[in-house]
Amino acid sequence: MKEKWCLLFNIFILITIYFLVYYIMKNKRTKRKKLTKKKNYTKRNKTLLNDNIVYITNFLNKKDYNLIQTLNKDMNNFKKEKFRYIRPLNKESNKDKTVYDIFYGDKYIRKIQRKVNPKIYSSDFPIEHRFYHKESEGMKWHKDTLLYEKPQYEAIYTIDNLSESETQWYDNKDKLNSLWTEPNSLLIVKAQGYMHGVTPPKSGIREILKLIYTQTDKVNNNYHREINRFNNFYV
Repeated sequence: MKEKWCLLFNIFILITIYFLVYYIMKNKRTKRKKLTKKKNYTKRNKTLLNDNIVYITNFLNKKDYNLIQTLNKDMNNFKKEKFRYIRPLNKESNKDKTVYDIFYGDKYIRKIQRKVNPKIYSSDFPIEHRFYHKESEGMKWHKDTLLYEKPQYEAIYTIDNLSESETQWYDNKDKLNSLWTEPNSLLIVKAQGYMHGVTPPKSGIREILKLIYTQTDKVNNNYHREINRFNNFYV
């Protein structure tokens, strides 16, 4: 009888040791998997996007696109610069304010956020409504001026494009790229990024909105200079 109990006790000890070892090994495997996933996640997040130029088609939904098309297009309300007609949108006007609400709403900022590296926010810099007519010379090669302490993202939203005008840029391989921007598309250019320009329309009209998304609210002297320039545009 004593031998029987001794045998049962030994079996119990062996079973206990087996499950203890099994539990320890399982925990180690689980921790290893979690660590591997964490490393892979970190690795993915360290892979930076090339956000010097970003192009998004079908940017707005149909409802918002239709609202944008109702903007005031009377040329008497625009000021003429050398190669374009321009009207800064007034936040105090209900129709103009709708544009700010659309483009700076969470839905569309999230859409852009997936394409750029830093966290971005809406800017208080005026949104510009622009027309480029066939007489326009386009835009010469340039890099966008820094308006903030960190490079802003300047966005060109094409409302309509009946012209032959194309946006061109040299990428980091010094390759020349050309793009005809279609209606309801958003072209994003990082300030002080790629050298870029716009070819003349040649025919037809190109209608756009120009707006800014920023990494910071800390502005520089260029910002104040541009704001002073805009004070002469409001009609």
